[in-house]
Amino acid sequence: MIDLHTHTILSDGQLLPSELARRAEVAGYRALAVTDHVDHGNIDWVLERTVEACRAWNRHGRVQLVPGVEITHVHPRAVAELAERARKGGARIVVVHGET
Repeated sequence: MIDLHTHTILSDGQLLPSELARRAEVAGYRALAVTDHVDHGNIDWVLERTVEACRAWNRHGRVQLVPGVEITHVHPRAVAELAERARKGGARIVVVHGET
């Protein structure tokens, strides 16, 4: 199993990235993307922590953690700019929230 849209305590989830990864590992997942909510105000902060958490986990974990973001509640014209900023910051998955 693979899940490319998950959240941690860095946005509206309830678990640390490592806790989320461990639960996925126990459940038999092969890969998990961490895609917490971001906008212009928090993208750098969230992504820096997500990339580091994924890097640390991937050294030893069996489930592959993929760093990403979910762009949320930004003007549609700003999506491309934020997606590019996310990619430059290390995001391998960029999701755009439906309400955006």
